[in-house]
Amino acid sequence: MRQSVVLGLLLLVPSTAVGQWTELNVPARPVGGASSVEAGREIYDRHCWYCHGENGDGLGPIAEYLWPRPRDFQIASFKLRTTPSGELPTDEDLFRTITLGARGTAMPAWESVLTVEERWQVIAYVKAFGDGIFEDPAFDPYELVIAADRPPRESERDLVEAGRAVYEASDCWECHGAAGRGDGPKADQLTDDWGLPIRATDLELAWKFRGGRTPRDVYVRLSTGLDGTPMPSYTHTLSEDERWQVAYYVASLAVDTDGAGRVVIPAMRVDGALPEDLTAGAWDSAATVWIPLTGQATYPPRWQVPSVTDLAVQALYDADEIAIRVEWNDPMADSAQETDGRAEAEGRSADDSYPVVFPGGERRRGRYGDELEVLFPAADLGPVLPHFVYGDSRRPVRLWRWTSVGTAVPEPGTVEELRAAGPEKAPEPLSADQQRVTARGSWVDGRWTVVLRRPLAGDGPFRPGALVPVAFHVRDGGHGETGLRMSLSSWYFLHVREPTGPREVLLVLLVVLLTAGAECSAVLYMRRLAAAGRLSAFGISPR
Repeated sequence: MRQSVVLGLLLLVPSTAVGQWTELNVPARPVGGASSVEAGREIYDRHCWYCHGENGDGLGPIAEYLWPRPRDFQIASFKLRTTPSGELPTDEDLFRTITLGARGTAMPAWESVLTVEERWQVIAYVKAFGDGIFEDPAFDPYELVIAADRPPRESERDLVEAGRAVYEASDCWECHGAAGRGDGPKADQLTDDWGLPIRATDLELAWKFRGGRTPRDVYVRLSTGLDGTPMPSYTHTLSEDERWQVAYYVASLAVDTDGAGRVVIPAMRVDGALPEDLTAGAWDSAATVWIPLTGQATYPPRWQVPSVTDLAVQALYDADEIAIRVEWNDPMADSAQETDGRAEAEGRSADDSYPVVFPGGERRRGRYGDELEVLFPAADLGPVLPHFVYGDSRRPVRLWRWTSVGTAVPEPGTVEELRAAGPEKAPEPLSADQQRVTARGSWVDGRWTVVLRRPLAGDGPFRPGALVPVAFHVRDGGHGETGLRMSLSSWYFLHVREPTGPREVLLVLLVVLLTAGAECSAVLYMRRLAAAGRLSAFGISPR
């Protein structure tokens, strides 16, 4: 029962806003006293206590299921501030966090739920947990605000190049990785101030940045640090100009995922054979569709702390085969061998609906291989699609499962075709003569690149002109993901686009010429009517 309530609460919180932290125009804070605090208490009791706790200690009833854990307001240590490390935030800092939320965490944006007045009221109540420290003049944060209004005058290109050198010289790569994907040599050793595991931010996925993604936002984080985390303040180790340079470099690493709203993955025809190289130039011409993933929370054991949240998907085909390239960031290439019987060993009973994530490391119930699954309906079901987890008995699915277990890193991988008819039973491999998919994978600098290929002919749904439903599952074995603990997408559509032939080109050209001719004829006709004075009633006089 408790797990059901937890799931319901998580599904009811509002979605995260997309505004940038330092750019938010904060309205003036009202002058209020005890009445404001009491009003804030009522709001907190409606919306906040089940994560942050009745006493503001971060120990709400669902806190142990969240990653990262909710903040303890009693110790007044706040991550997002415009003040130096270890100092209190300003009221405006708290307003920004409540309004915009903390992206990549369970802390949602409250702008669409709470009015401006209600946000100020709950801030007054949150500050009251600090046992009077916010009212102590000795800790006045407004005397310490770090200005971010003097960016260097160099060109953006020069700032990025200078920032790259500072990033390397300051050892930022030790945590964030050489390419900024959170795969540095120290990344798997990081813990927060409470001893809980924490991941270095993936700088390519800037939508996750807690405090905004602009160079100004990043400059503020470099200056203030993120209290409670291993991310320090660089005020005393980097000059103001160097912090701006790193900020511009970090902002430049962000991948444009604005196309995440697209639902069609175009498969383009290539001349000749499909490329064997995973990074061949032919892939540069293929459209990239970014697909957001979420945790599998429909069937037990539910998984609300997914590791992989973004996939980049492309597709190409030639006269004989179709190839799908899938890329995602993963700080470690996991190729452990403990995958046999993983679902049975983990268990799928209802009492395991929400595994205890912290403390004690229970989320790491074993280390497994990384996996990718590409799913298709097992039959043409018309407009009714199977469930995107594993379908059901009436609407089964077929899937390609690639796993990193098999050979040595950096190019591990084995693949098989399976059939599934619901999540209650593990997918079953197809017979040997039906195993027609091949795959290659490569892990480099914190990113998996996997290309799966299958013949167009046979019992597959792929043919020129087809629009094929497709869904994706990903498991990060080092994150303890196995069985139904995984990231997943809903259904997308793979469009095997037919190449444009001479007939289609001539048809389009004919339509253009006919349209242009009709427009010219209409213009000449109207000019003749105007010259004859027949349009005078419309205010057009003969010339």
